[in-house]
Amino acid sequence: MLSFRNRLTKTDINTIRNIANSTGFFDENDVRINVDIAEDLLCHKDTCHKFLFAEYKDQTVAYVCYGKVPDAKDGTYEIYWLSTHNEYRGLGIGSHLINHLITKLRKKGAEKIYVKTDSKDQYAPTRRFYEKCGFRLQAVLPGYYDDNDGCCIYALNLTRDAFENCQEQYLAAE
Repeated sequence: MLSFRNRLTKTDINTIRNIANSTGFFDENDVRINVDIAEDLLCHKDTCHKFLFAEYKDQTVAYVCYGKVPDAKDGTYEIYWLSTHNEYRGLGIGSHLINHLITKLRKKGAEKIYVKTDSKDQYAPTRRFYEKCGFRLQAVLPGYYDDNDGCCIYALNLTRDAFENCQEQYLAAE
């Protein structure tokens, strides 16, 4: 059974490290950034980021790090990191985690969620995942991560009409 929690604990530091390392997508610097954010949150040095965890059979197997975009219109959020342990990929856990986050943010009055990902071929499954969840490509910034890797910026509009249309598309894709 899948459950969710948003309380960060000390043991989550190693869990985040293990999940991020397992994916094969994140380099050492990316893993360190994920861990640093969690450590800063635990020490109350960070108030911009939040974590939501997915637990399967009493084991934390995925997380999403997100936050309100401080210099954007009220109700605008960004997903900074999303990761599912490699052993649990393909079970729909990431989709359920996103849907749980969407529900949570809508209750807080969110209107839009952004996410950035790489343009390299390796990240094609990541881009398809976000598109399946209703996110739409808004921009590509060439050379953002390095000379051969641009940044794809996706957005999910949570206003009632746009969101209901996306939900219908998502259900049809399942």
